[in-house]
Amino acid sequence: MYPPGVTAPLVLVVDDESPNLESLGKIFDREGWRVALAGSGAAALEVLRREPVAVVVTDLMMPGMGGEEVLRAVRAVSPGTEVVLMTAYGTVETAVAAMKDGAYDFITKPVKRHAIVKAVRQALEKVSLVAENRALRARLAALEPTGAGELLGDAPAFRAVLDTLRQAAPTSATVLLVGESGTGKELAARLVHDLSPRAAGPFVPINCAAIPEGLLESELFGHEKGAFTGAVARKEGRFERARGGTLFLDEVGEIPLAVQVKLLRFLQDGVLERVGGTEPVSVDVRVVAATNKDLAAEVKAGGFREDLFYRLDVVSVRLPPLRERREDVPLLAIAFLRRFAEKNDKRVTGISPAALAVLERYPWPGNVRELQHALERAVILTRAETVDVADLPEPVRAAAGGAAPPPGGAPALVIPLGTPLEEIERLAIRETLRQTRGDKNLAAQLLGIAARTIYRKLDRDEEGRLVEPDAAGTGGERGE
Repeated sequence: MYPPGVTAPLVLVVDDESPNLESLGKIFDREGWRVALAGSGAAALEVLRREPVAVVVTDLMMPGMGGEEVLRAVRAVSPGTEVVLMTAYGTVETAVAAMKDGAYDFITKPVKRHAIVKAVRQALEKVSLVAENRALRARLAALEPTGAGELLGDAPAFRAVLDTLRQAAPTSATVLLVGESGTGKELAARLVHDLSPRAAGPFVPINCAAIPEGLLESELFGHEKGAFTGAVARKEGRFERARGGTLFLDEVGEIPLAVQVKLLRFLQDGVLERVGGTEPVSVDVRVVAATNKDLAAEVKAGGFREDLFYRLDVVSVRLPPLRERREDVPLLAIAFLRRFAEKNDKRVTGISPAALAVLERYPWPGNVRELQHALERAVILTRAETVDVADLPEPVRAAAGGAAPPPGGAPALVIPLGTPLEEIERLAIRETLRQTRGDKNLAAQLLGIAARTIYRKLDRDEEGRLVEPDAAGTGGERGE
């Protein structure tokens, strides 16, 4: 059930009655979990001290150390371990009280196979979720002190980008950032500024594609009073406003050829002329430019000046799209989750493994910006403390490959490739019975088989009896 090199989780069963202990041990072993058996609370403690335990399944009423004491001991010895209690009907109130003390769930006796397996499986999922999110937060904490701010990632391609930016930052070189929309070019420009000797000066961004062609020259270089209709006073441009700091020219490939001439002169001499002016103005400013175009191709096509291209392309840095650094998706996702949970005052603490798998499979055409918006939406809309697949945008679920619900909202059964056909049959029957809340006749109709086939296909327990779900779909037993 688990790939080579991956250790199955350890489930510790605690019960003073040997038949129950051995039966549960065999049931859990067939689920692919490693199992440890303890006939008393004291024996359970020995196991807990010896090796990590994912889930403890313990009887509530036992001589000596009872289930409540086992729970308290687990909380002290292994806080990351979940506890599932088994209790008789007469002690349900005690079990509910134990859940307030930290038990994950309780199952009433006589224990039904499907009910106990379901409870343990969900407890294991919670343990896995907590561990995975803790690991992601640890990675995030390790990256935050590096001076990269919100520019996060530890994929090799991205670390190479950060190294180049850090090397270029202390110099006066012009930096050209190349990358698709949403890859974080402005964040990279801010990092260059923040790590440079100009960090105390202003960081002035301008999106050259967002300003009409007729206004861009004035916006960049300023204008004199009377330079054109409406110019009622002298105005400083972005270059002058960035004096002593950094000017970030986003989408530099959109600058018209006529304005490119003035930009080239500034990069050569550090001097500009305001629109309508005749006096040269010297400005001490560093230029960082960005584009999502292939400027070399634009030069060949005549849309961009070759001399300006070489002036801008002193230190060229390509920011990889998110699909080329998929290992950074969980790291970025947990960072965005934390930010938006705090921003929206919501108690959302983690992302389910299934949701993380969907996020990693999606190609992210909008790159980091699209991921950020997806996590903000998920945090806002989820009603749980954990973001799950259903909280993600539908296009993300659909494009991730089979993660979207089928037409009409019908539930889906995901079966790993390589699962034996006999096991696939059992899985299909169990899931159909769960959906029909144990109605065997309806399940048989949906599956196109006879009701008696359901009994024949289901697992037998160790005493040879057939196991069938009860009315709630959680499991029961039927003697043959």
